[in-house]
Amino acid sequence: MFSDLKFATRSLLKTPGFTLLATLMLAIGIGATTAMFSLVNAVLLRPLPYAESAGLARIYTEIQTPDGVQPRFRAATNEFRALRRDSHSWASLDAWSASAANVLASEPVRVNAAAVTGGLIETLGVQPVLGRLFVPQDDELGGPLVALISYRLWQNAFGGDPAIVGRDLMLNGARHSIVGVMPERFAFPIAESFTVDVWAPIRIDPALPVFDHSVWMLGRLKPGVSLPQAQAELDTLVARAAESAGTLHHLDPHEHRAVAYGLRDEVVREVQPALRMLFGAVSFLLLIACVNVANLLLTRAEARQREIGVRSALGADLPRLARAFATEGVLLSLLGAGLGVLLANAALATIAATGVVAIPLAADAGVDGRVLLFAVATAFATGLLFGLAPLAHVAKRNLHDVIRTAAAATTAGANRQRLRNALIVGQLALALILLAGTGLMLRTFWNLARVDAGFDTRAVTTMAIWLRQSTYDGEAARTFWTRLLEREAAIPGVERVAMTSALPPLAPDFGWGTMIEGFVPVEGGPILAARLPDGQVLAMVDHYQAVSPGYFDTLKIQLLAGRLFDERDDARGAKTVIVNETLARAVWGNSSALGRHIIAAWDLVPSLSPNGNEPSTVVGVIADVKNVGVDKPTGTALYLPYAQLPLDTGLLRAPYLAVRSAGAPDAVAGAARAALRDVDPTLPLAEIRTLDDVVAASQSRPRFMTLVLTSFGGVSLLLAAVGIFGVISYSVAQRTRELGIRIALGAQARGVLRLVLGGALRLLAAGVLLGLIGAFALTRFLSAFLFGVSANDPATFAVVSFVLAVVALLASYLPALRATRVDPLAALRAE
Repeated sequence: MFSDLKFATRSLLKTPGFTLLATLMLAIGIGATTAMFSLVNAVLLRPLPYAESAGLARIYTEIQTPDGVQPRFRAATNEFRALRRDSHSWASLDAWSASAANVLASEPVRVNAAAVTGGLIETLGVQPVLGRLFVPQDDELGGPLVALISYRLWQNAFGGDPAIVGRDLMLNGARHSIVGVMPERFAFPIAESFTVDVWAPIRIDPALPVFDHSVWMLGRLKPGVSLPQAQAELDTLVARAAESAGTLHHLDPHEHRAVAYGLRDEVVREVQPALRMLFGAVSFLLLIACVNVANLLLTRAEARQREIGVRSALGADLPRLARAFATEGVLLSLLGAGLGVLLANAALATIAATGVVAIPLAADAGVDGRVLLFAVATAFATGLLFGLAPLAHVAKRNLHDVIRTAAAATTAGANRQRLRNALIVGQLALALILLAGTGLMLRTFWNLARVDAGFDTRAVTTMAIWLRQSTYDGEAARTFWTRLLEREAAIPGVERVAMTSALPPLAPDFGWGTMIEGFVPVEGGPILAARLPDGQVLAMVDHYQAVSPGYFDTLKIQLLAGRLFDERDDARGAKTVIVNETLARAVWGNSSALGRHIIAAWDLVPSLSPNGNEPSTVVGVIADVKNVGVDKPTGTALYLPYAQLPLDTGLLRAPYLAVRSAGAPDAVAGAARAALRDVDPTLPLAEIRTLDDVVAASQSRPRFMTLVLTSFGGVSLLLAAVGIFGVISYSVAQRTRELGIRIALGAQARGVLRLVLGGALRLLAAGVLLGLIGAFALTRFLSAFLFGVSANDPATFAVVSFVLAVVALLASYLPALRATRVDPLAALRAE
């Protein structure tokens, strides 16, 4: 083997052009595959960064809809308390909620914070680097305010002060004592689009309403208890509570469930299909690269026929020759793998730096021992795969044939070309499959870009402000927004300014129980949320949004009937509401929605609505807006005037400003920040971005899929072009004598061109046919990622087939043109 290795090294060094080209092809294939495996390893294969993470589960409230879909909601706090009290399958049950918060350090800073039950982080099995975790006493209402901070916040806001434990943290205007610092890589909640920097006790009030649905639940199974066993107990508890119509919900047990899912499955649920599909696609790219290198080695082997014959004459049998060729192939593949690992590192760094998509756990992706082992294993496998290809026709020929064909230049026979042609057909088929996937994702992205979202994104800058509950409650909050909106509207160049509790199309995706006049559950309309003791029913409205007058004008949302909010809709005026077209049509059909009455979720709660079930009157109907994603169906939506809402609803604590202006976003943000300082210098302005950027963020995953598949498809097309160019060029070189004779006998250039291109067309036709069969079979795995196009779209398949055909024919044309210029005298003299 050492002798073979030295020989292979000398052989590759003697042909630097061949070695460089083959190494680059393999580096592209192995590098892309290694980068994708690194993501798969970090996201799908490694255990979660928690102790014994296999026993952790998330528990949701699910409601069965008429179409069979089961939306996942937060749990009600009393539901959580009851399950925690009565369940015997869980070693621990904890709850949390997350939102933005203000931290006052050297200047106001907006961070993400999570309110957690005292035992949650202990349940995860993670210990702080400084201080302690929460204890049960920290959950008690009225107790001292405490907080845990992230390693990042400790370093950035407090300079890594080792005496940080015990210091005060001004969180939303309230003084908290810092009791600990979490490890640098700690993240919870996980698989979210944000990173939490502060954790505080949630302190659940037993007096919270039945329908608050405000907490997420996390559980750790007891040893020996399986998830199905725990689920059976959850079903029993929920059904028992529904029958007693008291503890949890007033829901039919067949419509409402508490459902547990393994935490690992939940973390990767949305990205797992995409990563698996992309890993399959990059494997195709690797095979295409291997086919090209195999064809290069076949061509090289043809030039080494005399060497093979001499080695055979000196006693080298087929296994001995196979070992030599395999050694050379593996050495070449290892060179490609070395360069490929560098390319993989660069690709991962680019993905991390650009932030093109938020993939949970992807920050841990890198070239570790497992990834290196994968790269080396891939190199050995591919090296053996294409390294042994040149022996395919040698194995079927005797020694006399090898030496004879090596000693004389003859017209290449069909047997010699069969393997090479088969490889090219397979390569073209794989390239077509990748191009089909690329075409479908490009169509999807194009369709998403053309969706009418119901609002105008141009010239709108958005920014977020978080109000402290301790300072801004009730009238104080309304006064703040009134003053701030007046200051913002006075900024030179500002055309419109508005406040909104959510930004489309990134609004929260969860429903609210609502009492609607005339509501009857019908197919395609709002689903039944709950039955109240007095027999009335609540509808589940998909989206609530608090807005200021001017919001609809700022985003240029169309009014279909009635009026928009104005100065009449203040705290002293009659309660009003605007509904979207989907809600109006689903509940009232062809009848007018104007003048109808709706009771919002918080108006059903005496502590939030002192006047009782005071209804709001529908004063307007607006065109549908894609609030929770441009790729999702438009749901039912209510818009409420911010001046008539209690702060405790939560909609007014983390609102956004939307400013329509002709100025640059940075200039708008600077002026808006100055206006905010005039109103309250302790509040930070955060998440400053254009509305175009907000829409782009909602499409990050389809963009990532499109970008990756387009890269794979483009590279595969290039490799296919190189491959067919090489095969046709070799075919022309081998048929030089034949072509010379044809020209000498009177063949015209057009006939020779047709002869050579005809061979290329036959290969192309076979490759396209096989590729279409494969594409029809495999693109169905893309269905979940497509929008506005079917997985077997004929137009897409026709276009990519045409593109592949054009590229292949262009790659074949140059060697075909060279064939028409063969000098018959030179060709015959060479014999």
